[in-house]
Amino acid sequence: MVGPAAEVENRMLGDFRTEDERADAPRSHRRKDSGKSVIAMTLVVALFAIIGVGGWWAYDNVIKDYFVAEDYSGDGNGTEVTITVEDGWFVSDIANHLQEEGVVASAKAFLNASEDDGNSGQEIQPGTYTMQAEMSAASALAYLLDEANRMTNAVTIPEGFRIFEVFARLSEHTGVPVEDFEALAGDPEALGVDPIWFEGFGDRQVKSVEGFLFPSTYEFDETWTAEDMLKAMIERFNTEIAEIGFLEDIQNIPDPDPGFDPSTLPEQTFNPPTNGEFKIYPWMALQIASIVQSESGIAEDDAKIARVMYNKLYLSWIDHGQTNCNCFESEAIWNYGRLYDGEEAITSHEDINWFEVMRDPDNPWAASARENAGYMPTPISNPGAAVLEAAANPVDGDWLFFVTAYEDGRALFAHDHDDHEDNTAIARENGMA
Repeated sequence: MVGPAAEVENRMLGDFRTEDERADAPRSHRRKDSGKSVIAMTLVVALFAIIGVGGWWAYDNVIKDYFVAEDYSGDGNGTEVTITVEDGWFVSDIANHLQEEGVVASAKAFLNASEDDGNSGQEIQPGTYTMQAEMSAASALAYLLDEANRMTNAVTIPEGFRIFEVFARLSEHTGVPVEDFEALAGDPEALGVDPIWFEGFGDRQVKSVEGFLFPSTYEFDETWTAEDMLKAMIERFNTEIAEIGFLEDIQNIPDPDPGFDPSTLPEQTFNPPTNGEFKIYPWMALQIASIVQSESGIAEDDAKIARVMYNKLYLSWIDHGQTNCNCFESEAIWNYGRLYDGEEAITSHEDINWFEVMRDPDNPWAASARENAGYMPTPISNPGAAVLEAAANPVDGDWLFFVTAYEDGRALFAHDHDDHEDNTAIARENGMA
């Protein structure tokens, strides 16, 4: 007895007759059979197409997600990522954390690497590890298994920390008094800062370690002195500056206004180079990097904010008429001076005369009055490598204003003050101003 499936199979196979059978059939039957064969062939092709499309959909939406683990290749892209493995974590916890921090492409790839290595991920010890973004799962696993990479006395200095925040964090971690750090802060060259960073200083600028304490994770304990720690952080700064080519790149920053000579404006303190060409000293770019680090909400805006700051100083306010001095006018700047003196920060959200705050004559970082125009006494934070690179490579643009307008940190930029007011209204609608 032939079942339904066999009947279907026989019917389909019957449509593919041999050449002899087709030759013996009457002409009219052959024409009819030919049409049936074309139809059958079309159905078979369509069936395989459906199977093919379905198979690809299944791979792309099921197999790929659940069986093929996404993975990077190599030992990372050079971007430092601090990973802390907590006591009691399972391998799956470590894998998820690595994926969240961008170290590995997927938690599953890391779990697979651990399983392929005899479940070696179970041997990872709690502690802090300085890893890189976009590592292959195998290289990440090997790094975490290497006991030499585990930092048992790790202290993390976040990007944008000010020196008094750095000193407090280091003191809390090691027990070294804050006063020991403060006593060293005014002589950065003795700690390893290259004298090139102080060339072109004016009367308003003062030497400080502010800006040179590179944010990273360090392994310090109570055996380290304040001098040891600051030297280590400055050495790391010097290394990063060399790697990104900071000192070379600032020589190629395009002139915002080739016809503008800031030294010709009254009461300006720019101290431009005397060679007649547009050029900024290293300390100037470092100050701008410190502002960008404090003000930027997303990395994509860093180089644009850097351009705003250069424009504020090097586009003639007399010509463009949008501001009333060549000064930074940044909330982060005036608040740095207040925090430095032990006062509370004041934001433009507050119901105060913030114009007076910007022009506080007792705050040397409130550089918004014409008599205080130009650069600040020191940087206002310690910037990371990405922001330093942005300050040395600003994008082109004529913006003079920006405002953080969206919850994700994105800013809106404008050249005209009226447009800036419109952007600020958008920021207010979003609860950001």
